[in-house]
Amino acid sequence: MAEHLKNNKIVVTGATGYIASAIIKELLLDDEIEKVVAIVRDKSNVDKHKFLLELKNAEKKLEIESGDLQNADYDSIFAGATGILHVASPYVYKADNAQRDIIEPAIQGNLRVLEAASRHQSTIKKVIITSSTAAIIDLEKKKEQYDESDWNDSSNISNPYSYSKYLAEKATWSYKENNADKVKSFEIIIINPAFVLGPPVEGYPSLNTSLTTFRNSLMNIGDKVVTNRMVGLIDIRDVVKAHIKALKSTENFDHKRYLMANTVISFAGMGELVKEIFPQYQIDPTPIDPSIQVHQHKLTSISPLKLTEPYIDLKTTLTDCVNYLINSKNFNPKLKQ
Repeated sequence: MAEHLKNNKIVVTGATGYIASAIIKELLLDDEIEKVVAIVRDKSNVDKHKFLLELKNAEKKLEIESGDLQNADYDSIFAGATGILHVASPYVYKADNAQRDIIEPAIQGNLRVLEAASRHQSTIKKVIITSSTAAIIDLEKKKEQYDESDWNDSSNISNPYSYSKYLAEKATWSYKENNADKVKSFEIIIINPAFVLGPPVEGYPSLNTSLTTFRNSLMNIGDKVVTNRMVGLIDIRDVVKAHIKALKSTENFDHKRYLMANTVISFAGMGELVKEIFPQYQIDPTPIDPSIQVHQHKLTSISPLKLTEPYIDLKTTLTDCVNYLINSKNFNPKLKQ
């Protein structure tokens, strides 16, 4: 066990989210992690986070605290912590006021975490922030390959999710460069997963944005342009593993990004694979539309952080994801006659 994590606590923001809750599950199972603090919007609303309390070892290791991106009392919550996993960020594509509801919370969430962590330099050794390949991929550049050296510079408020990820990550690195003394005692690592799929933790109460988009594509509903667009794909279990390995590693990965993508494929392409994997079902996904222009590209990591490769293969991800959707009654394909 890395000395920097002994006898202390790990804080996870956005705890009821798809990725964060899966990270919490694994932290609770890790014998070397003694305490996990999960930040939820309102801990008095137990129904929202009850599934976390039912995870193995939650009774003895899990603590629930309240706070959203813009008002959490991080100063008191971070006291005694050795590691911060900042996973919380708005994951919606549209809002009535995108600047207020998506972009500002993403930026301020990162900065408030860093500010609070800077006041606990005596204990905090790592701050790991979950970003996205949305901060990296700039389709306007029409590159054949993207890696951690790339930035989505053409993003703007017309695509607020990508724009929020771009601005929040830029703000993070700017803060580090302009406040070197305040963050010198801890590493800042950013993980940039592509579109994340795979089964959530047991009891997860609803479908998140990525699972809903995938499910809708299998039912031929939703935006056909989105469904035909090429997206990087990564399994949630690999994303979780990357966060925990980054947290526990004794190597210094300060000021590093880590792009995570197993493959690049369209949802329509995923649908065709699902039909092959589940031939017993009548599945009619959104078809590939040759009239919709798509940009073929690759996503490749050049980061020194080789945290989880080789990744879970695409067939396993899709198989497990569809089985979850069927078993949770969120997808009900008919058996072929």
